[in-house]
Amino acid sequence: MKSLALMLGAAVVILLLGAVIFAVNDFQTTDVQEPYNITTGANVTTTDIILTQELFGDNTISAEVTSNLTSDAPIPSEYDSTTQTLTVAGLVESQSRRLTIDYKTDGLWNFPGAGIATRMWPVLLVLGVIGLIIGAIVAAVRHGGD
Repeated sequence: MKSLALMLGAAVVILLLGAVIFAVNDFQTTDVQEPYNITTGANVTTTDIILTQELFGDNTISAEVTSNLTSDAPIPSEYDSTTQTLTVAGLVESQSRRLTIDYKTDGLWNFPGAGIATRMWPVLLVLGVIGLIIGAIVAAVRHGGD
């Protein structure tokens, strides 16, 4: 019976792991929204924008770009962490537009220890699941499945 309870506990933790990872990511980031007025020239479909804060994880997946021009299909294509420059591609040439960049930045930059500890939570959960499964196996073997 103990092994069944331990396996059920492991299954519940596995099912909650995605929500925990999302919550941890949301906890350690801050949302930033910045508008930019951009004009592209002839044969120019990209622009470089210097962000006021660092992009979380130095990864373009942390940014979303929208344009007031429906013909634009803006996507963040590159990020240079040394200059905080985000390259936006998918723009229509020779047009003026207002780009809005929604991005995540490190919300725990004042607390570096908290940032490290926060990144460890998913690892601890996975280790806990492994421990529950091993505990269930040991309990089943030791007590004959009771």
